[in-house]
Order: sequence, then structure tokens, then C-alpha cells
Amino acid sequence: MENFDQYYEFILNRGSTNGGHSLEKIKSLLEYFDNPQDKIKVIHIAGTNGKGSTANMIANTLSRKNRVGLFTSPYMTKINEAISISGVDISDEDFAEIIDRLKKPLEELDKKGLHNSYFEVLTAIMYIYFYEKKVDVAVVEVGLGGSLDSTNIIKSPIACVITTISKDHIQILGDSLEEIAQNKAGIIKDDSEVFLYPKEGDVEEVFVEKVRNTSSRLHTFDKTEIEIIKTGPDYNEFSFRSYKNIRTRLVGLHQIYNAVTALITLDFLKEEFKLSNKDIYDGLLTTRNPGRLELINKNPRVLVDGSHNREAIDALINAISSYKYRKLIVGFSILKDKDYNYIINSLAKIADEIIVTKIKNNPRAFDTDELYKLVKDKAKDAIEIKDPIEAYEYSKEKASEDDLVLWCGSLYLVGDILKYEKAPH
Repeated sequence: MENFDQYYEFILNRGSTNGGHSLEKIKSLLEYFDNPQDKIKVIHIAGTNGKGSTANMIANTLSRKNRVGLFTSPYMTKINEAISISGVDISDEDFAEIIDRLKKPLEELDKKGLHNSYFEVLTAIMYIYFYEKKVDVAVVEVGLGGSLDSTNIIKSPIACVITTISKDHIQILGDSLEEIAQNKAGIIKDDSEVFLYPKEGDVEEVFVEKVRNTSSRLHTFDKTEIEIIKTGPDYNEFSFRSYKNIRTRLVGLHQIYNAVTALITLDFLKEEFKLSNKDIYDGLLTTRNPGRLELINKNPRVLVDGSHNREAIDALINAISSYKYRKLIVGFSILKDKDYNYIINSLAKIADEIIVTKIKNNPRAFDTDELYKLVKDKAKDAIEIKDPIEAYEYSKEKASEDDLVLWCGSLYLVGDILKYEKAPH
């Protein structure tokens, strides 16, 4: 194998779709490989927030008795994390070997004006890998939207799971919740089993109508069915229908609702995949989702969370209200296409100090000077440190044992911090 970095550069250099979302390109690419995506069982998951947590809970639980593929994005520290089987990431060798086989078809399609982007190529690697490694089922998280997302090339998912709907990527998905919901509902195919996080009003009607028009079956729940026993920084505990005293280590009230969305899906599929109730309890308890309310340092306590839109930042602030601390030090950066004013205002209300830094190697990133001006007008105390690792080290030095350090605003920023923490230094 050549240097793995060269393979990573190859896929990265495929670029983005630049708004040209279509299933035609990946359809043409996967036809070269005899459509592996239609030869495996797929649980397809869409939504604005909670997709990754819900996907991880479903996959981790199913893995107790099955060989389970999991596809999530964005990855935190290395691209291999996006594609895993029963908790083991795709190897550098397998990743590179599939890219070698993709190169010629990609060249031929490029000449025909069917250029597959970075994410389309990653999706193709995933479907080929899961089919060739004979997974019993693949849990596949949508990258963006639903209808025209490259993962949506599948014909007959065994379950379509829809998590929360809120405004994000409005320049691509639409500027109303109904338009965004229409896009997410695009993963629902004819005769599907649809598992829905509770929605309200017109947004719920979008899904009800789609279920009706596709002769599908809707499975959902009411939040009043959940008895919340405990929420806190260590674990959540709740009861739902016949499942009593379920615990999860993914914390925050929002994670209880994500867990119930996963639970109604698992309960429906448990006979097909030979799951016992114990498998479900253990699977939900042992699920992790890196970069989401993750404690990465104990003295001082450092939490990282990739929240980058209104709903996610509200859930984050609600979750940390259960933490006891003397001072809250927030490390922060955000991309320009996010609702940054709302997020800055929300963080400024609770932070004793905000450290503003830069998201590296991203054309949508703020210049730190520009972001710092926005933050210092709102925050009690603010400082600008351009290098994210210097900023991270500063936040730890500044904090005492009784303080809480929170890094948030972008999964890219959180990923760089996690990568730094894992590296020897």
C-alpha cells in the first residue's frame, strides 16, 4: 500500500457537490460494482440532530448478536471512523484497496460529466465494504438532508428512522421546517417501516402524508409515555412502556428522546435479529458517541460537544445545567453558515469566559478577528487565541479543579481537539 495519507488526499480532492446534489452520479458508480447497496439490509437514519447518537445506539445494541455495519459522519479524528463493523473501524488496507478499484470507474464517469464528490466516494466505499464483509445489517446515517443524499441510493431499507427536525443547511435544504422535513422524508420508500421522533403540527403532517402515500407504517411515541427517573452528568435513567429503568451514558434530556427513538426501532426488529431484552438494556447503556457531551479530561473537567445549531446548543445548555462548577470557561469557534448570532448569545449568557479560536482548513470558517468582535460584544470576558491547540491548552491552564471547561460550536473543532488528546505529547 502507498502511504495512507495519499489515499486520504485522493478522496478529499474529489471536493464537494457544490450544490449539485443528484443520485445519478453515485448510481452510475455503484453499477460498476453490481449495486452492493441493494444486497444488504439497511436501517437508514435521517434528521437534523440526534442522528449519530441514535445510529450508535441501534448499531451497538444490534452488535450484541449480529455483524453490524455503521456509517456516520463527520468523523472525529480519522476518516476510517466513518465506516465500522461491530465497533471496529475499516482498516487502512481495506480502505485503500477499495479506492484502488474505484479509481478507473471514477475516471470514466468524470469524462462523462458524472463527477462523484468526496462524500459520494466515501458512501460507495461503505456500501462495497459492508456487502463484501457480509454484514447482517448496516446502520447508515444520512450525510445531508435525505432525498438526494448519496446514502439514499438504497431501494428497500428495513427501517427508516427520522430524528429531530430543525433549521440547518437552509441554503441547501430549504428555509422552512416543512421544506426541510420534506427533504428528510425522502428516505421513506414504498412499503417502509418508519420510526419517528415526535414532531408537531405541519412538520408531523409531512411525515404522516409521506407514510400514507408510500403505503408505509408509522411507529412513534408521545413524550408523556416516558417516565424520567434521572438526568445528570453521569447517566440518564428512564422507563418507557414495558422497558423499566433503562440507563444510558449519553447524557442530557435530549438523549432520552433519542434513546426512545432507538428503542422503538430495536423493539420492532428484536425477533429478526435475535435480541433479548438484556441485549437492549446493555446495548443502550454501553453506547458512546464521541464528541457529544464527552468528558475528555478530569482535572480540570473538560467537556467537548459538537453542537452547531439552535436545537443542539439549547440541548447542550440544558444538559450542563445539571453540572456543578464554580466558573464555566467556553472554548469556541463556528462556521459562517451556522446560526452563529443565536449560539454566541446563548453561550454568552452562561459563560464566565469565552476563548475564541479558528477552525482549521475549512473555507467556511470565520477569521478569528471577525468572530472575536462578535463574541466580545456579548460575553462577560473574552479572549482570542488563533491556534486551536494553544487555545485548548490555555483553557486547561486557566481552569481550577472546581471549574468546567466546555469546547463547542463545531464538530471539526472538537475533532481536532480529540485528535490532539489521542496523540502522544
